[in-house]
Amino acid sequence: MASPVAVPAPNAAPNKLHQRLVDLLSKDLRDHRVVLVFDAAQQLRPFLDDIAITPPDASGMGSLALAHGPVTWAVAGESLYQLREQLEPLVSADLPAPLLVYLPGRQEAEGRKVLLELIRAGTVFAIELVNRARGYLREHLEPEKVEQLLQRPDLTYREVAHALEQSGSEGFSLLKALFQQELKRSSPPENGELARAWLVNDQLDNAITTKNLCNELADLLKSRWNLGFPADEPLPQWRLRAQRALLLHEFLRDWQGDELTAFRKQALPSGKVAVETALQDIMRLRSEYPVAYAAIARSIEAELGLQELIAAERPGVLGSIDTFPCEEVFLLRSVDAFLASGDDVKAQELVAARQNSFWLVGLPSEPRQLERRAQWQLAEAASELGLEITAATAVLPKTIASAEIWAATITNGAYRVDGLQRQMEELAAGLPTPDVAIAAGLEKLRQRYDQLLQQQTERFTQALESAGWSIPGLLPQQRIWTERVQLGAGRIVVLWVDSLRYEMGASLQERFASWSSDQLSELRLEAAQAALPPITYVGMAALLPGSERSFAVVDQAGSPTSVVDGNPIGWGPDNKAKRLAHLQQRVPDAVVLNLVDVILGKEKDLIRLLVGSAPVVITSVGIDEAGERDRTDLLSNVRADMQREIDRIEQAVRKLARLPLDHPLERFLITSDHGHIHGPLREPAMRIAPPNGKVLKLERRCWVGHPATVPDPCVAIDPTSLGYGPEGATVVVPRGAGVFRAGGSLSYHHGGTSLQEVLIPVLSFRCPPAQPVVKEKKRKLTWPGELPEQITNRVVMVTLALPVDLLNQGQPRQVVIGAYDTATDELVARPIQAVGAQLDRDTDRITLTPGEQATIGLVLPQEVSASKLYLELCDAASNLVLHRSGDLVVDLMS
Repeated sequence: MASPVAVPAPNAAPNKLHQRLVDLLSKDLRDHRVVLVFDAAQQLRPFLDDIAITPPDASGMGSLALAHGPVTWAVAGESLYQLREQLEPLVSADLPAPLLVYLPGRQEAEGRKVLLELIRAGTVFAIELVNRARGYLREHLEPEKVEQLLQRPDLTYREVAHALEQSGSEGFSLLKALFQQELKRSSPPENGELARAWLVNDQLDNAITTKNLCNELADLLKSRWNLGFPADEPLPQWRLRAQRALLLHEFLRDWQGDELTAFRKQALPSGKVAVETALQDIMRLRSEYPVAYAAIARSIEAELGLQELIAAERPGVLGSIDTFPCEEVFLLRSVDAFLASGDDVKAQELVAARQNSFWLVGLPSEPRQLERRAQWQLAEAASELGLEITAATAVLPKTIASAEIWAATITNGAYRVDGLQRQMEELAAGLPTPDVAIAAGLEKLRQRYDQLLQQQTERFTQALESAGWSIPGLLPQQRIWTERVQLGAGRIVVLWVDSLRYEMGASLQERFASWSSDQLSELRLEAAQAALPPITYVGMAALLPGSERSFAVVDQAGSPTSVVDGNPIGWGPDNKAKRLAHLQQRVPDAVVLNLVDVILGKEKDLIRLLVGSAPVVITSVGIDEAGERDRTDLLSNVRADMQREIDRIEQAVRKLARLPLDHPLERFLITSDHGHIHGPLREPAMRIAPPNGKVLKLERRCWVGHPATVPDPCVAIDPTSLGYGPEGATVVVPRGAGVFRAGGSLSYHHGGTSLQEVLIPVLSFRCPPAQPVVKEKKRKLTWPGELPEQITNRVVMVTLALPVDLLNQGQPRQVVIGAYDTATDELVARPIQAVGAQLDRDTDRITLTPGEQATIGLVLPQEVSASKLYLELCDAASNLVLHRSGDLVVDLMS
């Protein structure tokens, strides 16, 4: 017979009883070769599981680690005859290999009839757990506790082992042993762990009652929270009492309103230690058991009718504690009240205190929390806008200020109010539900923004009129081509972006500023003055080469016409074709593409189209088209479409800059035909009757023609003062932010003399020549987090957890995440929310800390048609793809 295979010496035994049992079984196996263990109460099964090398398989066979090496063990099933037949080959030799036969749930008398030969040939191991354990237990525990434990009829080895292990300062606890055993813990739980586990989980209630451990539980809860529990109540009632007491205790500590008399008779934790312990346990409960805690809090809130009790209280009576979900409703209502009263500071303080609220980030993928985060993001943007309106109002130039001062005020930072207003309205329109929690605050902010816009426009129009409709020191739109496009070494790309107002240019500047220095240099943003009136027919013509020599808006046979260096470009349907024909005439080799051509174009096709060294002109109309769609009968989020166009501009620049061309694209210039104002619907008082006379063009913000009379709130701009000559047309604009009674949107306008319409961005920078592409073996990219199995909702939640490595050293890293159409590789979704990370909504940059999990929300546009999407995570500075997901099926109908 082969000798048993030796195994490495085991680590030190967990306790002396363990070692004693190993020694006894090893001796019996050495002396008798076959040992039968009849275990009616299954007292020894935990011990055998501890020393098992391989657990019993389907046939009941496994191996154990004992003193002299691995030993075969067999576990009896329902049939002892089958067991005997199974063991026959193992014991038929004269000197069989050591074999332990374990018979759970059986007395020796039951097995003697069938297994008598084995019993006589080998031996039966007498468990005698109580006798064997008593001495060892007395080394650690008081005698009365030892007897209390050993008198239990269902005593198991595991419970004795737990008692031997619990020799620390807190002493042995039968309750802890139960929790350790039932919850499969490697060590006994601390008092706080045990109390919190019991508070959220009733699975051990029967065992606690059966094993007569209710008194021990009551003592533990009393010592921890100073709460008493009636002995005749079942444990579920104890739990409900404790949950109610702890949550109300935390809530009332944060409550600064009138006394809630409904809770006077409620027993709460008392005493300095119990009070602080209770508060700590509630906070730990939220972090350790978020799902269970949310269910408990909702149940108690409904039971107590708490939402109705606090509904009428004044704003500010609650702080930043996260006890009940109704607090979010109350606190949002408080933010709404502060914003409605103009107290933006208090509103922002309240918003800042909720950044890490459990009801916002505790359950990142829960739909209700997703909606709450959207509401609080809107509240954050609204409070920032309120503060910015106050700041912009404070630096508002006087009525006597010059046009130069006005332009400097905007370019020095007052433009931020327009960006925040755009962001706020985008968030408001993008809420998952039509309910806006801060509706009154939004209405007040819209009124304040409208008032600011009115003041700015009235004063700036006056200053502009005093300056002869030309801002000294500011680059005229007509000279952008000669002074910014033509001058400079390196092949240039010019992006003509319809309706890109100055604040949007500043947003793009922030994006490009985050590129690495070896990707982009000489970044510069300046303001230029759009030709009047600032509409597409005029502004796009003024951007053409030749406009620096002469430019005019005239009445040509009763039709409005832009004349560029003597070349008439009518305002009819063929206006764009005529403009591009003029460009081709002046710059014959110029390449003209639209933004969609670049985004969707394949690299090889773009390389073919961009042969040569001539300028490249990219046209973009997405912002203006989105604005023109903003009508009351359409509930689409047009500002999200505007933002998406800004995203695409940056994407196009990246794509063009890295093309391996013989004459690489090195210089980039982004500018616009005009800006716009995009606010709430104009009030009836702001709708102005247009002038009388010969009208050539009527839009909401300008009237072009030959006026007979001009309404009082308007100003007529003589064509000669604009340099349009005696043949030019007169431009009439409202002095303030009002609109003419004309067709079209009542929310989105351009053509007037507001700062937002007249000041356009000129953003320029240089990219190094693209290096030859070295084709590498494509590496498989994986996603560092959880992804949905398929996309069934327009809001897609994904998790990220960048690993800590030698490159990042755990330092925060800026990344960009996007969802792309698998069929076209077009970007279709961008991030709208980030939990556990910082999201810059202006640049879409996300700051992640390696090793920490973040949850990112992306929103798909309403018109998405992709059947499959994939996600890409890129480094924000280098645009290097860090991770890419597999294809995700889109099934929004589900």
